[in-house]
Amino acid sequence: MRKKYIIIILSALPLFSQGINHSQKLVIRKSTFGFNISSEIDFRTNEEGLHHRHFDFGLRFPIGKTWLTSVQYRSVYRKNENEWSLEKRPLAQIQKTINSDKIKWSIKSRQELRIRDGRDNSMRNRFRITAKSNIRFKSIKPYIGNEFFYDFEKKSYNKNWVMVGIDLQENRYGVPSIYYKYVTDFEDNKWVPSYSLVFKITL
Repeated sequence: MRKKYIIIILSALPLFSQGINHSQKLVIRKSTFGFNISSEIDFRTNEEGLHHRHFDFGLRFPIGKTWLTSVQYRSVYRKNENEWSLEKRPLAQIQKTINSDKIKWSIKSRQELRIRDGRDNSMRNRFRITAKSNIRFKSIKPYIGNEFFYDFEKKSYNKNWVMVGIDLQENRYGVPSIYYKYVTDFEDNKWVPSYSLVFKITL
């Protein structure tokens, strides 16, 4: 029943986002056999259709009550001129959570090795700060975040994205979330903007 519900939701969401860039994301976080497992599936669509999909799997290791480390492996497929290319991305990250009565702060640093078809391998750091309300407003929790990307191959800060969104009420199927993501990439000595509306379910 749960799988059927997820498939229906993820299939129906594009109907509400025709004509705009959008992403459908499923995040799974479970504890089984003593391991904290995480997985993510993401499909991204722009004006030309499906252009990005990625799948990852990893293990999470809590350190005390406010620190979390994890190791993951992600396969990223991107479409360019009707050809799909594969990027293999082993990564490690550490996260600190700071909780108050009104706001939950999350600070995360991720180190990625990017193994790409037809291109040199490279390292990248992603640093994200997120603030989420601990107070519900008519069953929703608003949040805002910013992520900075530093490319060690280019030795530059060359990408940034800002998100503004809401978590809906948790139910037996998970936590639905909707957010707007504004992305800027530094290309040809100028910042190039893009955007996406993201629909996410966390199990």
